[in-house]
Amino acid sequence: MAPKELEQLTQQIWDQLEESITEKVTQQLMLSFSQMQSQLQSQMQSQGLALPPEPEVGPSASRVSTKDSCVDPLGNDPDTGDSDKCGLYIKENPPRLVSLGRVYEGSIIVHNIPLLHDQVKVDVEEVKDADAPIPVPTDKVNLVGQTLNTFLAWPTYLVKHLSEHIFYCH
Repeated sequence: MAPKELEQLTQQIWDQLEESITEKVTQQLMLSFSQMQSQLQSQMQSQGLALPPEPEVGPSASRVSTKDSCVDPLGNDPDTGDSDKCGLYIKENPPRLVSLGRVYEGSIIVHNIPLLHDQVKVDVEEVKDADAPIPVPTDKVNLVGQTLNTFLAWPTYLVKHLSEHIFYCH
């Protein structure tokens, strides 16, 4: 066999070997991912939590940079109506409504910081009291007026769906 033919044959073998290994590793990763997803779903259900809808994956999924931005990684449209719109309160006696926003169920991090078990991820859409302090301040955001169109961690007990709003009379 000529050296050029031997080189081509060797390259073909390497290419086939690489393809075969890639396929096997991909299958193993998908199986591991599926098992982890099942375990997570079981744990969340045992705690009374629901999984977020599965994001669209593949060539038709839009890719958006989330660096230093406030993009919903699940692609939820914040303009879908008021059904998931919530009142965001601060702890006072009685609790005081300071803004309106949306909760992103199933989220576990906000700006690379894990949420605590009693917190949810919210997107502030309307400010009611710009000077009110937020319940979970960050190094960049302390007041409600600084939160418009940004994601924040908010204590679960201070978030009420619009249908649950509590109106206090003075």
